[in-house]
Amino acid sequence: MLPQVLLHHGLFPTAPSQPHMAVSVELLSFYQALFERSCDAINALASALKTHYSRRGLGYAIQWYDILQVQIEHRVEEAVQNSRNRVATLHSQTEDYTSTLSTLHRGRCAPILIQRCPACFAGTMFGKPTAEGGDIHTATDGNFHHRHRRAAGDCPHFYDPTYFLPKEYIDHIGHHIEAQCKRPAKSPVLLVPDEAIDQCETACEAADGKKQKVAMDSFDDTGIMALICRHDISLFFANIDSPGEQQKYSVALLEHLFLLIPPHATVVALYDVGCVLARSLSKYNILPSSIVSHLRLATTAMHAYGHEWACQLVDNPWMCIGLGLSDGEGTKRLWSRFVRLIGVERSSLAAAIGSEMQSDLGDWIQRHLKCGINDQGTAAQEVLDQCELSIKDLESEWSQQRSSQLSVCACKCFQLILNTL
Repeated sequence: MLPQVLLHHGLFPTAPSQPHMAVSVELLSFYQALFERSCDAINALASALKTHYSRRGLGYAIQWYDILQVQIEHRVEEAVQNSRNRVATLHSQTEDYTSTLSTLHRGRCAPILIQRCPACFAGTMFGKPTAEGGDIHTATDGNFHHRHRRAAGDCPHFYDPTYFLPKEYIDHIGHHIEAQCKRPAKSPVLLVPDEAIDQCETACEAADGKKQKVAMDSFDDTGIMALICRHDISLFFANIDSPGEQQKYSVALLEHLFLLIPPHATVVALYDVGCVLARSLSKYNILPSSIVSHLRLATTAMHAYGHEWACQLVDNPWMCIGLGLSDGEGTKRLWSRFVRLIGVERSSLAAAIGSEMQSDLGDWIQRHLKCGINDQGTAAQEVLDQCELSIKDLESEWSQQRSSQLSVCACKCFQLILNTL
């Protein structure tokens, strides 16, 4: 009964039973907000308040308070999900299917995805072809600034992080990729010639999974890999524990995403070396065919200009039908938000930043509708009007130019010209 009595009086115990100290709930809330903005460690605040609290007592209180917050969030989400299920049941009983939706399939994404970005995952109709933009747009990228020093050790296990994939799962994907790559490769028909992808792989640092970017002797986790939606909201993370950015991290993140969406849903994933990863998935049975057929890989907008021209014609998001304003650079904007976490890292802060970005989702959509669709659309229409050619004629000319420049001969000639410059 003692913890309940303390909570009734606005105090939070340092242990769930037989606590030796209690801390003001207002102080704990203040510290949590302070940590999300400045990432000060617990002992920094404890030192400032050492005349009132001991460092150890405040640390325990923060730990249990954080666990309680997570439990409350789970209970609230469970209640919200029960309401969603009831509404969906009533809706499916009364809905009249129309012929315009005959090519789509009904389904629902996992509650955890709906919670993180309702704009991407709260829909119920899926099956739009990836050639037309797909249903869901994502982006993935690695960051080697967020590393963990080996000598620091691990803290006691509080709770299972909902954002980070387990190391065992990622290692399993890595062993599967190694086993598949030892088998005879298939000869897929790719739009981008192998010669062009070889040049992209040589030029792009992210494609070299063996290049050591961090001293492995000093760090056990050398970075993190993120998967975000088109609204720059983080979905899942993977700890990088290898010298470079190996394919197992992006493959694990994408496979985990497909486990949480309807089987007919299609996904477009943008990655700095999307062309290299796409070729690996086509040559080896790294992912199930049911996933590969519903997945479209492309390069991020900024990195696309460092790729071969043949690769840009197929994988540059500005040249792909249906991708709209999705550029795949949201991971860079996410790293900008995470910069304050480099000094001290905790997985629960991913949830805090994700919640903040979800709260800003309405402003994000409004800003892109105005600055993106409205302003850029108007400018593009003015250029089209000056061409004095129909959209159909322009599409025909572009299709012919694209087909010509995607040939193996054109790729070799283009590379020969570059070598002579």
